[in-house]
Amino acid sequence: MDGKSWFIFVLCLMAFNASAQVYKCADGKYQSDPCDEQSQPLDLSNVGNIVESPVKALQYNDETQSAATTKAEVTDYIRKQQIKREITTLENDRKKVFAARDDKIAQLRNRGRHANNNLAGATWQQSLAQEMTAVMQQADTDVQTIDRQIESLKSQLLQQ
Repeated sequence: MDGKSWFIFVLCLMAFNASAQVYKCADGKYQSDPCDEQSQPLDLSNVGNIVESPVKALQYNDETQSAATTKAEVTDYIRKQQIKREITTLENDRKKVFAARDDKIAQLRNRGRHANNNLAGATWQQSLAQEMTAVMQQADTDVQTIDRQIESLKSQLLQQ
């Protein structure tokens, strides 16, 4: 072996066998020599180690489970808020149905005031009364449907 090859070989051996002990002194400084008689070398065996220790893997799993739990809680909260908004929308729709019913009945009553006091007027008022009944029945049906939807959403809200 020539000198250059020998030097590279020795250099490689030194790189693989390089080890030193590190001590932490009371003042927070690190050094290669013991600070006092009670100094203990620091364990640097996993410095630069890319393999996770089992403890770190467990911590990662706990964090993952915690994140999954948090995500589930957020999803549950968002769903509850959506249900509450749907309930509010349906309650507003219910009020609109009542308002539309009341407006239609008021219009029909106003039209009935113009009826003459004869057979034709009586027949017309009877048809207006039937129309008012139909308007009220339709509004009641719409309100019952909305009420069922609201109750269904409220039960979903309680189950979550």
